[in-house]
Amino acid sequence: MDEGSFREKLLSAQVKTVYSSGEEAGPSPYTPLSISVLFPGEKITFDLYLKVAKKERRGFEFLPFLQEGEAWDRQWLERLTFKGIDRLYFRKNDLEHLIAYLNNYLQILKHQSKKVSPALLAVFSEHLNFSVRRALQLPRLGPAVKEAKSHIENLIGWVQHDPGAIKMMWKILYHDYNLYNHSLNLCLMGVAFLLNLKYSATECRDLGVSALFHDIGMTRIPQEIVFKEGPLTPAEQAEIRTHPELGHQILKRKVGNSLSSLPKEALRLTLEHHENADGSGYPRGLPLNRQHPWTPIMRLLDSYDSLTVNRPYRGAFKPFNSLKILKDSHGPRGPIYDSQIMKNFITFLTAD
Repeated sequence: MDEGSFREKLLSAQVKTVYSSGEEAGPSPYTPLSISVLFPGEKITFDLYLKVAKKERRGFEFLPFLQEGEAWDRQWLERLTFKGIDRLYFRKNDLEHLIAYLNNYLQILKHQSKKVSPALLAVFSEHLNFSVRRALQLPRLGPAVKEAKSHIENLIGWVQHDPGAIKMMWKILYHDYNLYNHSLNLCLMGVAFLLNLKYSATECRDLGVSALFHDIGMTRIPQEIVFKEGPLTPAEQAEIRTHPELGHQILKRKVGNSLSSLPKEALRLTLEHHENADGSGYPRGLPLNRQHPWTPIMRLLDSYDSLTVNRPYRGAFKPFNSLKILKDSHGPRGPIYDSQIMKNFITFLTAD
């Protein structure tokens, strides 16, 4: 049966579908995707499948519904919704194609209206989910990150249900896609690292949320500076160094207003995440005993993630080389990174 005839058989109610929500139980090569975020009239760049009951047998199977290169038709959205079907499935190894597809849809929605529409936020919310899934697979974040999956999913659920938070995450992605991924990586590592250190679930969540927004001030830095391939001038370096204070100001205005449940730690960590253990950091040059207890953690995670990704002016360092660079980094009065946190972080990254 080809895809077209199968779709017609399905839509004429001759195929028994399987209704389920969330992740599939047990290992499966398929991942659910909400049909509400498929772009009518646009060709998809991956195959989509429908979960259906097997004939005269227990269990279910995934049958092709839409092939790569076919355009999504609005009538299928309406007819599937009428049948109570709210998701189709894609193969997990097509995750990159899906994220690229959602990126393209976001760009189109952004240009259709200057306002942040409900449709854009719905697509972005799904994009956020799959970006987190991709980040969880990155070897450089360490194997312990996967153990924090449920904590991370709860945190992302909080973001998706707070209109102010989801709009701020969209603002980060809109300004700089690399900054968006960096913020997600820090969130995942922060939650997993604190969990590894036996902090409470609430503390893990609060650090994770703080990590998501720690670089929000970078959205105020001109993109020609952020994406400059050569070395920065002293004036450009000085402008970059304003981003912790800019971020602190942005979050301070949001708290109690459009951002309903931001942890109090977020403001301070946003301001302090470039302070060094020897007191040589910025913006205030705080010694370690005057920093928030989590500031040295954020400082280390921030630098590690930055070293292990490609930059316009250099390639990514391997995790081992990155740790060596960080361990050997010294300011005018001593190590830049707290030695005990460095030891704990190395243990975290190499944990089985």
